[in-house]
Amino acid sequence: MDVSIIIPVYNKMEQLERSLYFIAKQISTNISLEVIVVDDGSTEPLKVIVDSYNDQIVNLKYVRLERDKHSCRSRTRNTGIRESAGNIVVFLDCGIVIPDFFVERVVNRIGVSDNMVLYHYILGAFTDPNQEDLSVIEGLNPTNLTAICEQLKYHPGWEDMRTSHFELVENDLGKMDVPWTMGWGGAVSASRDIVLQTGGFDETLKGWGAEDTDFSYQLHKHGASMFATSDIYTLHLPHASDDNIDQKIKSSFINRKKMHMKERTFDTELYSYSADMHFDQIIAKFNRLLVHYYVPVYSSNVIELLNTEYLQGAGRSVVLGADSHAMLTALNVTHVFLQNKRLINRYQCTWPDKEFLYLLGLDTLYPSKHFDVIVVTDYFRMFSEPLISIMLKELHRISKRLVLLYNDSYVSYLATTAGWTWHSREELEQLFGRNQLISHTERQVDDCKVLELDKAVAISRIG
Repeated sequence: MDVSIIIPVYNKMEQLERSLYFIAKQISTNISLEVIVVDDGSTEPLKVIVDSYNDQIVNLKYVRLERDKHSCRSRTRNTGIRESAGNIVVFLDCGIVIPDFFVERVVNRIGVSDNMVLYHYILGAFTDPNQEDLSVIEGLNPTNLTAICEQLKYHPGWEDMRTSHFELVENDLGKMDVPWTMGWGGAVSASRDIVLQTGGFDETLKGWGAEDTDFSYQLHKHGASMFATSDIYTLHLPHASDDNIDQKIKSSFINRKKMHMKERTFDTELYSYSADMHFDQIIAKFNRLLVHYYVPVYSSNVIELLNTEYLQGAGRSVVLGADSHAMLTALNVTHVFLQNKRLINRYQCTWPDKEFLYLLGLDTLYPSKHFDVIVVTDYFRMFSEPLISIMLKELHRISKRLVLLYNDSYVSYLATTAGWTWHSREELEQLFGRNQLISHTERQVDDCKVLELDKAVAISRIG
């Protein structure tokens, strides 16, 4: 079998019928094609629709799963993978229609590659049927779909939100820092080998959102060559949403957190808190950021105080916001949290006695009080208040002593030229208070204050 198209579906009879109709009109002649419809326990009689296409789609299979606590998009797609035999696997959401050349172009593009993944443009994915003029797709059929898609490709209400990102890298997602964030599951074609290497979709990710980007992350991690296809596009037929937007946001956030708990890297750590469409630019900025150009130079007296008063005798210690050779050589920490992925391996070779981790400290899997000391440079002042709050709570949880460095007179170039945040002491004190934290010890060393943070309630009880 050359190609297997897998369509997961729950109800939506009309959308399923439209998807099958366009699949039945494929012009590929020498390509063996199978279509697998996986019904996730629908209450509507979807099998009737599937059976009506048995004469038009030669290898058409209907698989029904009973609705239970394990039901989810991941399970339906994994079922489709197990039922399929194609050398190329196409995941197509119900209600998405494809041009008549779709299968033929996919086969020509992927060929015998064992690791290629194609993310097809999806027009209309976020089109609101109550806001947009739908007359443009009236009379839609396999012969005019191409012309209509060309018309809608750059229409603000219909275009694929990823279009500008795709064009920026000339459709080669390997040029992106986090290509997996472009991995929407609605229309994806991939070599069977790379799909099987990932182990499929994560069935613990329930509800809406992130199960497809998690799968994309696994593809990327296993060495997939990822491309967007401006010439192999699809159209999502607009329909009223059957999901509450607040529930979607909550579900997606929970699934992203679960994704990070598996991967434990800075990019997945920050992903929960950042918008998809801007995330590659955010990570790219960090992967090119040299912190020591944007934080003050700490004197030898400051380093000596940290070493003698805090780090001496500490079994496990971390510094966050330091990447200069001078500071990393002089500071006696056992671990370093870095957000510049390009430095990790190089620095690990330079300082084999320290462990370099691609983490920020928003969500970690370390047990409470795992580190004896965590030292944070002025670097933390560049983050937004919500992220600082999350960071400080987590760093306090995993450390016995949390030490912050603060320079009164220094204002980072990040603030003066790049427009990034650079919090003042007053702003930080307000932020500490909102998070029930207090700087119970403060030492002035040269132009730097060394603050030790702890829970305000704990300090008041001691007092």
